[in-house]
Amino acid sequence: MMELKHTTFRKEDLQNLDTAYRRNFINSLSGYKSINLIGTIDTEGNPNLAIYNTIIHVSSNPPMLAMLVRTPVKPRHTLTNIRETGVYTLNHIKQEFFNKAHQTAARYHGKKSEFEIVGLKQWYSEHFKAPFVHESPVKIGLELREEYTLKSNGAILIIGEIVEATVQQNAILSDGLVDLGVTGTITASGLDTYYTTRKIARLSFAKPDEDLDVIG
Repeated sequence: MMELKHTTFRKEDLQNLDTAYRRNFINSLSGYKSINLIGTIDTEGNPNLAIYNTIIHVSSNPPMLAMLVRTPVKPRHTLTNIRETGVYTLNHIKQEFFNKAHQTAARYHGKKSEFEIVGLKQWYSEHFKAPFVHESPVKIGLELREEYTLKSNGAILIIGEIVEATVQQNAILSDGLVDLGVTGTITASGLDTYYTTRKIARLSFAKPDEDLDVIG
């Protein structure tokens, strides 16, 4: 088999790249990302919806997720709404509406609802103030718990606690795993490229000196 050629970029090479080239290169370098629609509402009741690819699992007990928000030098309606109301939603994206989800990245005026503009439906839980995406197979409601500013670039790390989760019922396996193949959740690379996924295998818990088993 022919060996594939590789290209190496040193620190100075990265610094000298064209701005757009570097943005695309670095944003896709870490691999596939979780992408979600973040639903918020302002203090006047205006809903907002924006796509994010910077969601990080923090812990299962308490159940917490983190989200990285770029340096807020321009109006960040999502960040402002989270700070003012303390609540927000995270919604999985399916192939059926990924183009609508992508369009929410446009910089609309703060009072305009991206739900209405792109054609996605709002859904409100009886016990949660922020809007969910009706079409999403996995809907997560979070309350703001912590916020940190990164010294290196000024980005904001938001940590929220999961206080409500609505999941497509047939995707929840007997041991609690959410089968994203069943939900049709998609993933992304970089800022604008989307992928469907296919499960390879589910493996047993790794232990020293024991062979792995395929369990699903």
